[in-house]
Amino acid sequence: MKRSLIKSTLAIAAVMGTMGTAHAGFITFDGMLSTPNAPSMPFLGHGDEFYQSGFWMDPFSNAAGAQVGDLVGAIVDGADLGATCMGVLCPSNNKTNFFTGLNDGAMVLGRMNGLGFQVKGFDAGFVGNGDALPAVAGLIRLQGHKADGSGFLTSTYNLNGPDAQGALNFSHYNPEAAFADTTFDYMYVFGFACNAAGNCSAFSTDRGQFALDNVNFAEVPEPASLALTALALGMAGFARSRRRSA
Repeated sequence: MKRSLIKSTLAIAAVMGTMGTAHAGFITFDGMLSTPNAPSMPFLGHGDEFYQSGFWMDPFSNAAGAQVGDLVGAIVDGADLGATCMGVLCPSNNKTNFFTGLNDGAMVLGRMNGLGFQVKGFDAGFVGNGDALPAVAGLIRLQGHKADGSGFLTSTYNLNGPDAQGALNFSHYNPEAAFADTTFDYMYVFGFACNAAGNCSAFSTDRGQFALDNVNFAEVPEPASLALTALALGMAGFARSRRRSA
């Protein structure tokens, strides 16, 4: 009986561990599916919505008086920047599709099934307007609403200015543990523009632009489903041990 209970406990631990890791994935912005109110993809307006990897994503403007359809972003083909960046300076070291927040545009995202998620890493870069850029051209901020209802948690990252050849580039970012291990039910992503003095501002200059790609997320099962799974496995193990004892 003791041996069977140990096996049952190990089985529960194995399944719980699998549930914590099996639902990881990426938002890559490749092969995007737009809704009928976003017919102009790759260009994205205030009020549009699109989907990938089980997430909904809504680009929007935070400006007073924003109108539906105001340009706030685009899905850029990194293999053809001349055709899709149209006068702005996009990161050049990514040859796949990526999202850009334009004209101080932001984005909010969440899982389509309403359950929680964690962000484990992402690629980001600054998008320029032709102005001279300092070494830290801007910031990107993730502001997640915690799934336990206890408020927001933010994490902010520097976006580099041009390299020695004058090109902007993507960099990879891994959030600190306190942020990466927090479960959110939705999250805002937005950019800041910085000047040579190191002052950075958002939503006020039309220069707080950013590029985002390869968002590495972990889907978090509903706590009730974890508890039910553990209970079911425990009962199954107990039943087996009872039958063997009999």
